[in-house]
Amino acid sequence: MAANPPANKSVLVVRPLREQDAFLQLLHRAGISYSYNPIMRIVPVTEPADEVEHIRELILQFAQFDHAIFISANAAEQGIQWLDQYWPMLPDVQMFAVGQQTGEILRDYGCTVLCPEHQQNTEGLLEEMPQLQSLDNQSVIIFRGAGGRTTLADTLISRGATVSYCDLYRRVVDPLSLAQAQSQQYLCLVAHSGELLQAMGPAAAIDARLVVPSERVAAMGRELGYNHISVADNALPESMFRAVQLALV
Repeated sequence: MAANPPANKSVLVVRPLREQDAFLQLLHRAGISYSYNPIMRIVPVTEPADEVEHIRELILQFAQFDHAIFISANAAEQGIQWLDQYWPMLPDVQMFAVGQQTGEILRDYGCTVLCPEHQQNTEGLLEEMPQLQSLDNQSVIIFRGAGGRTTLADTLISRGATVSYCDLYRRVVDPLSLAQAQSQQYLCLVAHSGELLQAMGPAAAIDARLVVPSERVAAMGRELGYNHISVADNALPESMFRAVQLALV
């Protein structure tokens, strides 16, 4: 495996901007040539007024829920900001995070949170958490971005739960950034989510490599014409970095 691939083996990363991106730091330290062009922005829900009021009502009702699930780091950061406004001391609601990074944000705030250890995604949460297997007469609030997958809620409902969505942000495609990313020449595209991959569209070249965090997103890649796909164990920086290394061999 080549730890320092030739400079012409360029990697294109398109996920939304982060203050400290550990994944990009790993690429840099390994000497991997990459281009970072975030094609989506994370926009907190601040309008329309009825959607903001819906969030506020759910936050005020937070103590009535048995379980709270945070889908992403953005959901955790914004969820905590909302909760902090109305709950100086958080009620006894069992918290879950889909991934360790999301869990760390909640722990830094002082929350006790459970995360899947082996498969850090929705499927892993559903399989590994014994507290989420039988949910008759229990209520769950899911903190997420608008328009996310319904797999989690559908499964929890099938297990007896009442589920409420708290949509805290939107993922908005930046047309100019998307056009720039689509016009770039690259050997390997890193798509941290299916939404990013779908926005980028069909494979730019027949030999283009693709790195994704799950088999679900890999299936989307095949439909878009990618023939060389490296699937990471999860979306964590170290896992995605290892998948990039494999893709560049």
